[in-house]
Amino acid sequence: MTAGRARAPTELGVLLPAHRDGEPAREAVRALVGAADRAEVPVTIVVADNGGNEGFAGGLPTDPRVRVVEVARRGPGYARTAASRYLVEGWRRRGVPLEGAWIVSLDADVDLAVDFLEAWADALATTDADVLCAPAHFASLPGEPPLLEDVRAASDWLWSHTAWFERFVGVVNVGGCNHAVRASVCEANDHYVQPVEAIDGVEHVVPGDDWDFGLRARLRGFRVERIPGPACRTSARRIARDPGGFLAGWTYEGPFRSVLEIEHRPAWPPREAWPALADRGRTRIAAHFLLKPLLAGLLPQPSLRWFLGDALCDHVLGLERFEGSASGDWVEFRRKLVARLFEPEVFDLAGRVARRLCGVPS
Repeated sequence: MTAGRARAPTELGVLLPAHRDGEPAREAVRALVGAADRAEVPVTIVVADNGGNEGFAGGLPTDPRVRVVEVARRGPGYARTAASRYLVEGWRRRGVPLEGAWIVSLDADVDLAVDFLEAWADALATTDADVLCAPAHFASLPGEPPLLEDVRAASDWLWSHTAWFERFVGVVNVGGCNHAVRASVCEANDHYVQPVEAIDGVEHVVPGDDWDFGLRARLRGFRVERIPGPACRTSARRIARDPGGFLAGWTYEGPFRSVLEIEHRPAWPPREAWPALADRGRTRIAAHFLLKPLLAGLLPQPSLRWFLGDALCDHVLGLERFEGSASGDWVEFRRKLVARLFEPEVFDLAGRVARRLCGVPS
C-alpha cells in the first residue's frame, strides 16, 4: 500500500512534543529555524506544548514557520497527534497534496546539524517507503551531567540487537525521535495513538505511541525502513537518571513519566549483576521487536527457522495470533497484546529466542 513512487517532498513539517522541556526545546526550535533556512523545500515547525512550559512560547523565535499548539491532555502520543493533525489540516486547506508532504518527528531535547532538514529532503526524494527511521544517538547535551562511558557502551551494545531481531519481521520500532512519515500515511495510520493501561484499577498513560506507530503502519501494509542518516543527538537524561532501569527496560514499563519526574538516581553499577540485567533487557527487545509483531499478525522470514532451530521456531510460530487489526480499537488490541507478551510463558520464550539468536547458550 505504498503512497507513491519516489519524488522530492513538496513540504516538510517538523513536530516536537514538549512537556516541561523549556530551554532545551527553545534551543531545538532555534536550530530547526536555521536548518529550515538552508532547506529548498517549505518547512513548518510545530511545537506541541504538553504542559509545564510556563512562558514557553514567548522565548521561541518570532518566525512565521514556527507554530505552537496547546495540548491539554498529557502524553507524548496526544502531543504528536495534535501536531501532526495541525500540519495535515493546514496542508489540506492550502491544497497541498498529502502524498508529497512529509512529517519529521523529533523530541524536544534534541541537537541537530544545520543541514539536518536538507539531508532529510534528500533522503525522502529517493525513497519508495512510507515511513523512514534515522538514527537518534543518546548524548549529554549542554548543561547536562555526562553519561558514564560504560553505560553508553552497554546501551549501544544492547540496542544494536534491535536490527538483528527485526531482520526476521521487518522494522516496527520507528522511535519517536527522528523518523519521517508521508502525511497521507500518517493520517491513514490514525496519527500517534496514545496507549493507556489500567494499573491497580487506575487508567494511566504508558509509553509506546512511537513503537506502536511503526507496527500499526506495517499491519496496514505500509513500508517502514531504516536509513543511515540524517542523524541527530537526543538527551541521555533518562538513561542517566536510572541507567539500570533503562538497560533492563523497567523505565519504560508502567505509567509514563517525564524525565524530570524521576526523582531518584540509583548508583552505578546497580545491585543487579550485569548478566541478569543484560538478559532481561535483551529479552524485552526480542519480545517487542520479534514476538509482538508475530502475535499481531506479521509473517516472519523463512530463515528464522534456521537460526532458531525447528523445535524453538515451531514453539514461536505456534503462539496463538490475536484477532483484530490496526484499524480497530488499537488501545484495547494493544492492551491484550502486551498482556500476552508479558505472560511468564511468552516472556520466557522471548528470552530463549534472544539467547539463541545472539548465540548465548541457554
